[in-house]
Amino acid sequence: MIAIASGRQLGPGDLSITIRDEHGAPFNPATITYSIFSAVNGVETLMSQPNLTPQQRWTGVYYVQMAIPTIWTGQFKLVWYVAQNAGDPISTIYEDFEVVEFNPPTNSVEAMSVYLAMRPGVTPQTAELVMKVRELLSDTNPDRNYHFRPPTPAKTVAGYTSRVGFIWEDHTIIRMLKLAIAQLNTWNPMNWYNYSLDTLPVSRGGNDWGEAAALGAAAKCLSSEGARWAAEEFGYSLNGVSLDINKAATYQNLASAYDAEFQIWAPLITANRPASVGLRQSRWLLG
Repeated sequence: MIAIASGRQLGPGDLSITIRDEHGAPFNPATITYSIFSAVNGVETLMSQPNLTPQQRWTGVYYVQMAIPTIWTGQFKLVWYVAQNAGDPISTIYEDFEVVEFNPPTNSVEAMSVYLAMRPGVTPQTAELVMKVRELLSDTNPDRNYHFRPPTPAKTVAGYTSRVGFIWEDHTIIRMLKLAIAQLNTWNPMNWYNYSLDTLPVSRGGNDWGEAAALGAAAKCLSSEGARWAAEEFGYSLNGVSLDINKAATYQNLASAYDAEFQIWAPLITANRPASVGLRQSRWLLG
């Protein structure tokens, strides 16, 4: 569940949805609308106009564009109404979110940046790089890969969670990719380029810069997860029975392995390679 500050202007990275067909490809449905309800003690009350039309960013990608009213606070539910083809029955998709009261003069909200920072949205240009990072992290199929992780509250049925969530969200991976690209931009002091996620150079054999950035981003994702687990470490021993939770070191070791590869690759990617430039002229000079 995401938390949003009251009064905030929503953008593409906040309350959004991607519609896919049976093959997993994004497509534009015949109709798509949404409504927002408050959820207090199990009672839902319509808070927005019914069946509003969302903004479209890309094929199959829609988002809510509105300013959260300053009087909203607490738990809310976003309901999408989607019909794949004209005449098909309406399918409903639910997303829970929380609105946090925000008062800048009193500075009453802890870590205001969490609520005010814009969440970077995934574009078709960045989706492939994000998936490269997920492959390096083995974070592509939580239900298959994370049997011992507790479920996340992203989806509930009868009060029980029904699936395990991803460890790294898309916006986290995108921020780590931007950090890795910033490192590559400044790696060679003799270069003056300033690439971004959307302008990475593509070589004849493929997107080498993107591959290197994905490797660096994977290392940073593992390192940040290790930092999170460092606060959860503890040791227990009683009557010969011991229990130690030390995931931080494991994540840091994995991060170090990827970072070592990144450190080797980065100077090769950013190196200035010699080139020759010639002037072509006529074989016979007249005059």
